[in-house]
Amino acid sequence: MVTAPELEIAVLVLGMVILMFEAFTTKIDKKILALAAIAGLALVLIASFFVAPSQPPEQAIGFWSFYTADSLSIFFKQFALLTTILVLIMMIDYAPVVRRSFPGSSPQAGLGEFFAVPIFTCAGLMYMASAIDFIFIFVSLELVAISFYVLVSFTRRNPATLEAGVKYLVLSALSTAFFVYGITWLFGATGETNLQRITVALADPSIGHGAALFGMVLVLIALGFKIAAVPFQIWVPDVYQGAPTPVTAYLSVGSKAAGFVVLLRVLQPFLPKCNACSFSSRYSH
Repeated sequence: MVTAPELEIAVLVLGMVILMFEAFTTKIDKKILALAAIAGLALVLIASFFVAPSQPPEQAIGFWSFYTADSLSIFFKQFALLTTILVLIMMIDYAPVVRRSFPGSSPQAGLGEFFAVPIFTCAGLMYMASAIDFIFIFVSLELVAISFYVLVSFTRRNPATLEAGVKYLVLSALSTAFFVYGITWLFGATGETNLQRITVALADPSIGHGAALFGMVLVLIALGFKIAAVPFQIWVPDVYQGAPTPVTAYLSVGSKAAGFVVLLRVLQPFLPKCNACSFSSRYSH
């Protein structure tokens, strides 16, 4: 039986192997690397169906206080793997456009990295699906964001691509600042970063709920950018238009799905309190 963390480890190892082959086998057809990446991700996708969903212990410490392998996370891992496979297939067809973006270089310059970076993006998306601690959510979000910085501006000879990359970098950095500041407020109010423990802490009447709600608003602003929710979607037209077509597809599907699962998890600590408040206000009259 396969354990859930082994899926991300396999994807990371696959990405590093692809990069090593790209660096030391200069004469190989780079499309072979893309096909190898597709085959490797397909094997991980098949293995994901043999992962038994499990919940971490309530008092888990160390890594398991950051990570969960419930059925929701496994589904989104499979979705991220399938999306990345389809994007790599699109990238193989997009390879001639990438070649034209590196004039004067070798005929296959840049292709190896173009096929390898989405693998690390996939690992970040899979970690986001299992993250149940704000620290781990932040790390996985940044792994995805940094990968997309590279992918969006990959065809750097195109002015529209450079514009898209700069806009995505600046606005994503701004949303990251909101996210970190929101985590700070939540930690200051509850003393916890684990989502399950924040739920327990918010049940304490002595907790400063105003500070926690303010921190949650900041976190929602950051996640609103990640999923392009109104009114934080103003970056979408320029970035989608300037980015390479496969990257646009990846941004509009893979990153949005992972953003939604993170949104579901970070809202969970506040839902019981809200439900209790609405119940008490309904029947107090």
